[in-house]
Amino acid sequence: MKLRLILSAIAFLLTTFASTAQTQQKAQKPVIMVVPEKAWCINQGYKLADGRSADYERALRNNDISNVITRMGDIMAQRGYPLKLLSATLDELQNEAALDMGLQSKGDGEIVEDNLDQLLRVAGADIVVNIAFTRTTAGPRGRIEFRVTSVDAATSKQIGGNVGQSSASSAPVASLLEECVLGFIDNFSASIQRHFDDVIKNGREGTIIFKIASDSPLHFDSDVTLNGETGTLAEAIDYYLAEHALRDNYTQGGKSRVRLSFEQVRFPLYGKARFGNRQRAINAEGFISPIGSFLSQFGLSVSTTPIGIGKVYVVIGRK
Repeated sequence: MKLRLILSAIAFLLTTFASTAQTQQKAQKPVIMVVPEKAWCINQGYKLADGRSADYERALRNNDISNVITRMGDIMAQRGYPLKLLSATLDELQNEAALDMGLQSKGDGEIVEDNLDQLLRVAGADIVVNIAFTRTTAGPRGRIEFRVTSVDAATSKQIGGNVGQSSASSAPVASLLEECVLGFIDNFSASIQRHFDDVIKNGREGTIIFKIASDSPLHFDSDVTLNGETGTLAEAIDYYLAEHALRDNYTQGGKSRVRLSFEQVRFPLYGKARFGNRQRAINAEGFISPIGSFLSQFGLSVSTTPIGIGKVYVVIGRK
């Protein structure tokens, strides 16, 4: 009898261990993109004509920054994080030459997507790892002071950050970087994972801005009838968000007759594709696009313009 109990206990422990291991293996990891910090790029002269935007393509021609990005990416990959390469994403963006013109004309100049927003939207990254470093030399020896921050790609909110300094050495830049990073990388990675676990549980956070087009028969103070009750168009849109935002999490921002904004809108990481009923990753645009069917009952149509991952403009016009 005792032997049977012991064997049953062992079997239970093995099953529990296997189940736990399987759950750990299935744990989702955020997609990471490593980029040079915007302020670093501008201070180093890697900036666009406006003087306020980083020129990432030029920055990558610097061998030091290219090596640092590669090594930092390797370090994150060793910890199991899927990576999106900055260089490959820049190549994809070359196919979007007319993007800026389209965005600005659609929103009367208000809708502007900078180059980092474009990168994140095309890459579909969850977390941005910004890196900056200062390299000093004294004869054959060099030293690196290194700064790294992790930022939520949807909200631009900082998740974690660290600084480090290497010893004076004649070793390559990549080796000095590794010396800086290895002391804090485990805590840094843990902060990223904790944030992403919260996103999985509670949804991604975004901003949705509605605008009234010139041909729209209604504005946000116009009365509409929904489910037998009368209210304003703004209230109908608020009702839709209350029904679809995760755990009813969102905050109404500014409101006028022609503009309505919602902030801190929590939406899921994944949704169903239009065809095939398969799961796909969605951004703020993918989350709000179905509102077109809801608003069609009021004789309205919508067009959407994404800004990065977590922000979208919804322009309302005549159906």
